[in-house]
Amino acid sequence: MITHLVTRPQADQEPFASELRQLGREVFFDAVFDIVYGDSIKLDLSDVQAVLFTSANGVRAYQLNSKDYSLPAFCVGESSAEAARKCGFETAYSANGDVSDLAKLVQVKLKPETGVLLHPAASKIAGDLHVNLCQAGYSYRREVLYEAMSSKTLLRQTENLLKENKINEISFFSPRSSKVFLALLSQEDLLASLEGLTIYCLSQAVADCFDQIPVCKLLVPAKPNRADMIKLIASNK
Repeated sequence: MITHLVTRPQADQEPFASELRQLGREVFFDAVFDIVYGDSIKLDLSDVQAVLFTSANGVRAYQLNSKDYSLPAFCVGESSAEAARKCGFETAYSANGDVSDLAKLVQVKLKPETGVLLHPAASKIAGDLHVNLCQAGYSYRREVLYEAMSSKTLLRQTENLLKENKINEISFFSPRSSKVFLALLSQEDLLASLEGLTIYCLSQAVADCFDQIPVCKLLVPAKPNRADMIKLIASNK
């Protein structure tokens, strides 16, 4: 049986893990960071024309602080767009998986003079979304609603599986999770354990995190969403 390690935060592990099991995978988990939500606040949406989401965690954070889903949601990828639709947003646009694509999508769909772009996010974010949008003349406001707390160590189970060469595949859905995982491997002197493994990366931005690890097989789905990730995994038996 093929053994697959899932590195997503706990809230995002299903239904992905169930789909992996349907493909005959034995699934293990090591969430390399946990999401901690802040105290509830009342979001001021009076001048906002759209809400920007760079992860499903941002959608959940927004949901904890507002029940107004009338604004359009602009999402970095299909996973966050799916979360926005399930949350209640009537309109949810999906970019191609990274923040530069999201900035381009906003510029196609929205005018700078129409209002503020609200970005519910963590205190640390990847990419230059703020810079790209402000340079294009948009008003951007980030609300820090949660923190992504990186793990300090790998789970003992993960260490043992890697040392015993019992993991065949690992999936990564964000550059941050990839970087944290690699740092933890380096900390435990386990980078060599990636040799021969298949690494599934949601986007090229994720795959780029492994460009210094030439001994593993990197695969990127046609589109940066869970459905295409599963199709890719299914095609590699």
